Amino acid sequence: MEVRCFFISPLRSCCYVIAESFEQGAQAVVIDPGDLHLDPVFEFIDGTGLQIVANWNTHAHFDHIIGVDLLRDRYGILAWVHEADAPVWAKAHVAHEQFLGTPAPPVAKPDQYMHDGDTLTLGDETFTVWHTPGHSPGSVCLVGKQIVFSGDTLFAGTIGRTDLEGSSPEDMQQSLARILDWRDDLMIYPGHGVPTSMAVERRNNRFLREIASRLS
Repeated sequence: MEVRCFFISPLRSCCYVIAESFEQGAQAVVIDPGDLHLDPVFEFIDGTGLQIVANWNTHAHFDHIIGVDLLRDRYGILAWVHEADAPVWAKAHVAHEQFLGTPAPPVAKPDQYMHDGDTLTLGDETFTVWHTPGHSPGSVCLVGKQIVFSGDTLFAGTIGRTDLEGSSPEDMQQSLARILDWRDDLMIYPGHGVPTSMAVERRNNRFLREIASRLS
């Protein structure tokens, strides 16, 4: 699986373009288009000749979904998010103005809802939806054979905020306990920052270490 990360928005969100290969005509998915200025993403897609077939979103905070309609209008695709984040999605434009001080249009409703245990397919790759609430009610991690898109649940060395509207420290603890089951060789692509691996996080991420210690 090929992965291209674009750091977008003033919050340096990670927008991913993924495909089995970056060859002309290959099917691809965009994950978390969280900005109203997606020109670098579009230039890469169009220049490579990829066929965008879906938009998957790890959660519905504005810095991850505010550009969804730009993507849908350009490529005629469906946008997915976990159903528990539907209220967050509906207020993304409000949060955009509150946090950044600039207006944004409302984002049209999601086309499809994810649920825990669902599978999303891209070519021969299958991703399992893990519902990991805590940062937001509908946060998910998309777990493939060798890679994970962890959204704002897990970052390199830390975790997502739990002090926002709709966040829950208790839910986050349960979600982190659950993802301790991930294999060490999984490569993790987070919603902000650099990629990491489960082996590194199990060893160095104090939040995971504290939970593992309590469970041992």
